[in-house]
Amino acid sequence: MLEVLAPVGNIQALKVAIHSGADAVYLGLDLFNARIKADNFNKDNVAHWVDYCHLFGVKVYLTFNTNIKQSERKIFAEYVEIAAKAGVDAFIVTDLGCLDILKQYDIPLHGSTQIGVHNLAGAKVLEALGFTRVVLARETLSSDIVDIRKNTKLEIEHFVHGALCVCFSGGCLMSSMMSGDSGNRGRCNQPCRLKYSSDFSAKESYLLSPKDQCLIDKVGELSELGVDSLKIEGRLKQPHYVGEVVSQYRKAVDNLLNGKKEKIDYNSIKTAYNRGNFTLGYNYHGPKDIMYAKLNGNIGLEVGKILSISNGKATLQLNRELNKGDGVKIIHNGEEVGGLAITNIEKSGKNYIVKNFGNYPVGSKVHLTLDCKQLDKFKDIEPKLSIKMRFSAKREQNSSLTLEYGNIQVKIEGDRPQSSISQSADHNSVAKQLLRLGDSVFTAQLYAEIDDGLFIPVSLLNNLRRDAVEQLRRAILKDYDLHKQRVDYRNDLQCYYSKENKVSKDKAFVEIDVNDDVLKAIEKVGQKINIVVDYINYVSNYERILTKTRLIKNTIESIYLKLPRVARGKDYVIIDEWLSKNLDKFDGILADNLYGVYLAKKYDKALIGGIGLNIYNSNYSNCVGLDYYINSVELTNKEAIGGMTYAYGKLPIMTLLHCPVQINTGCECGNCKCNGEFAYYDKRGEYKIERVKIAHCQFVLYNQQIVDIRNKISLVDGNYYLNLRGCSEDEICMIIDNFCKKCGKSVDNSTYGHLFRGVK
Repeated sequence: MLEVLAPVGNIQALKVAIHSGADAVYLGLDLFNARIKADNFNKDNVAHWVDYCHLFGVKVYLTFNTNIKQSERKIFAEYVEIAAKAGVDAFIVTDLGCLDILKQYDIPLHGSTQIGVHNLAGAKVLEALGFTRVVLARETLSSDIVDIRKNTKLEIEHFVHGALCVCFSGGCLMSSMMSGDSGNRGRCNQPCRLKYSSDFSAKESYLLSPKDQCLIDKVGELSELGVDSLKIEGRLKQPHYVGEVVSQYRKAVDNLLNGKKEKIDYNSIKTAYNRGNFTLGYNYHGPKDIMYAKLNGNIGLEVGKILSISNGKATLQLNRELNKGDGVKIIHNGEEVGGLAITNIEKSGKNYIVKNFGNYPVGSKVHLTLDCKQLDKFKDIEPKLSIKMRFSAKREQNSSLTLEYGNIQVKIEGDRPQSSISQSADHNSVAKQLLRLGDSVFTAQLYAEIDDGLFIPVSLLNNLRRDAVEQLRRAILKDYDLHKQRVDYRNDLQCYYSKENKVSKDKAFVEIDVNDDVLKAIEKVGQKINIVVDYINYVSNYERILTKTRLIKNTIESIYLKLPRVARGKDYVIIDEWLSKNLDKFDGILADNLYGVYLAKKYDKALIGGIGLNIYNSNYSNCVGLDYYINSVELTNKEAIGGMTYAYGKLPIMTLLHCPVQINTGCECGNCKCNGEFAYYDKRGEYKIERVKIAHCQFVLYNQQIVDIRNKISLVDGNYYLNLRGCSEDEICMIIDNFCKKCGKSVDNSTYGHLFRGVK
């Protein structure tokens, strides 16, 4: 079965999703939910709405897809217990540090897209930890999907429709660093949807704003790759969007599985919500087709153009009618120039006249962005289950009411009816009472056998109906519960990589470039340190370190290889092959993604958790088997427990997998115009961007201010992680000395990050 998975941000969206044919829905509570700005559900009503979905055979996946602070674990455990008792079908999980709480129940675990699993290695870590499903990063390539399908037992959930994040799944810190509204806590302010300029052009445009994705034409191909679930994004969107998109994907799946030939209504999907006329995403489109630099919001469906405007009255050429109450946007040369609600429209020959239109350029395109008929279509949806109702009233026999739903049947008996000539019951009088199903989920067809001349009290009919409906409801839920997927975690792996490697936690961890000036600086350092070298920099320069044996012995305690955040397709193969042939050239791995965890275990290397793992609590380290780790840069000094502090250096806040060079220059890979580091700009300043190339390119976007906590170093206990890439020989010596002696002055225009302010 190919599952259609619908987003549910409120009660009406839930009803619409069921009505429109969703096989499953995903929803969140008022805490620990990556869409905290949605209406959401709460601990008081979640059980009711889970039962509601189960009556219709619709699964409910509950999102616990944020990072959990150590201080929040108690209340998190309370919410997990509430959700478990409510009977949800799965937990969608981000924070591996909470698996000890989640595994107290027999509920399946789905690895959230926020974890960033995008290759077989990462999927194998989740499988080993007891997950039953991986929600793939949106950037995952087809070849990696096939590998996961062939080599794991995991269900595969794939994002098919809705808004794309420009940053690699789960790795964005931009909103967090700007305002403290962390995307990892469900509060993203979407700064990526703002305008930026670049080193390639001073003109501002939406350089970080992707189109929405639509893979409805790829449903068959995704099924062949091994995808089990088609995830639709949109818990912050309106019910009509949920209804329209779910219903069209329902058609696409039914066409595939059942040989149907229902026509997909692409125009309805576009009207519901459409940013940029859609993209097919990273598997099927290039960078120029993924991004939409001219406009950052809904452009809906193009329905015509402006022929003329006079005194605020417009003549429009339309290819479909507009109605009073519709909303339109006016787009000129690809850019939004205005919009309005239609209040007055009349036909004039082949064209249409709209009053109070405003003054826009003639020839501008008219886009329908709010279809009032579409809103009405999904406004008051109340899904119903059709049941059979059989009533029997015979002389000298107890009355009875039998309800049937599929193979489920319940029967209730009542008192014997009395004989009566003046008040004898008939089909109509009985139906009037028995079919009063009110706000229940049932609608019934009544079959009644009633002997003539019998009096049947209204109270008897009402009691029979009420008791039978409740028994049927319970019977359906019981039958659903019998067939639910359950997982026994009692003998499950509690720690992925349980070997403890020797790690010098009393030595500073220093990330460096590998060049002669840096090595000279390291040689001058007065005490031993651990160095971290980026894989890309290291593979071509490691001999420089290894040949300086005196330097290694006197200054360098251990060498850790920092792997790229993303390793898709050939990238992973290249990294794996290099590691296998060069195991003597490094002591451990610094992992910013779970695939690095897998490789550390595979090659029996020390394992350091990088900031890419976003470690919020010490339990994460225990679960994964880290030898040491950098605390999440979103934690305050008081919230961080057990790891080291990211204390100095450039802070990566986005990993981009489209090519910003192509977006800005129009070049192709064969004539690449990337000459090294470049930058984007907003009113606050500069965001430097660095290219990382293995087989595929990825681009790291850095925060405008470097982190430097030296002014407050006396307040920060524990060990430090120093990112000294880009520093001069003198700077390296001074900075290391400052942190070793716990003194020094922060550089101008630096930040303490969240070390003393935290995130929301």
